[in-house]
Amino acid sequence: MHLFADEKSDVLRKLKFGEPVRFDKDSLESPKEDWIPIKLIDGLSGFIKRSVVRSVPPKQYLSTLLFEAERMILAKHVDFLTKQEITDTIFSISSTGKYTGDEFIFIRAKAGFFLKKTVDLMNEKGVKPDNDPNTLEFLKRHQTKLLYDYTSGKYYVDSNYFWKLLESYPKTKHSDYAGYLATESMPSLDCGVELRCRLEELRKGKLRYLYLFPTGNYVTLYTKDLVKELSVMTKDPDSIPCFQPVSDGIKSEINQMIRYTSEIGPREKKQILPHLQILKKECFR
Repeated sequence: MHLFADEKSDVLRKLKFGEPVRFDKDSLESPKEDWIPIKLIDGLSGFIKRSVVRSVPPKQYLSTLLFEAERMILAKHVDFLTKQEITDTIFSISSTGKYTGDEFIFIRAKAGFFLKKTVDLMNEKGVKPDNDPNTLEFLKRHQTKLLYDYTSGKYYVDSNYFWKLLESYPKTKHSDYAGYLATESMPSLDCGVELRCRLEELRKGKLRYLYLFPTGNYVTLYTKDLVKELSVMTKDPDSIPCFQPVSDGIKSEINQMIRYTSEIGPREKKQILPHLQILKKECFR
């Protein structure tokens, strides 16, 4: 924000993404083609480029803010530092207490999604926090939502961030979306042929989604994935790695998956349960 409608004039303040401003009707200088007079919440007045502000009714502020935030988070031309700032802003707004219920879970889910995309970009670019003070501080601010993989040296958003959000707000308009993000944030495990590990990964992610959201938007997608994975495991029953004595961990996973499957939609149950029954037959001898 500048003192006058001129880029060469003094900069009064660098405004943050999403910061609300008002058109200054009391300004002595009329709006120009590229500039408009604005006033901040604290009363500070100045001028800003038209191209960096959006005029929206109060009721559309949140939806517009999240739309613009997502557009910038996904844009390749937006720099890493700006994406950190956007993520911080959305988390900050979600913590003001202004939004509750459906709006709260939506903004928190979006904030988690933005964090995931920003951290993914950091991993992709190979940014090392120890050599980048801004990134290090960013990670510290969100450390309770992140996991670090010492093997790969990468950070990930903890899927429990989304699952806990669902536990607190289980039946809101956007719970399904949060469940999708939770599932997509599950870490990819290097299980090899270890059966318990492979089953646990499926149960804690995609099957958990089907269990919680039997009519959710992603049921068809995740059912297809589960059937594909289980088909590979059970294609040749004799090759299922249920070596005697079968561990309690494997038995527990199979039983839990059968219990989950018994409570999902009938169509999905019909596709998934036969594979679990094969596993039980081979492993519970």
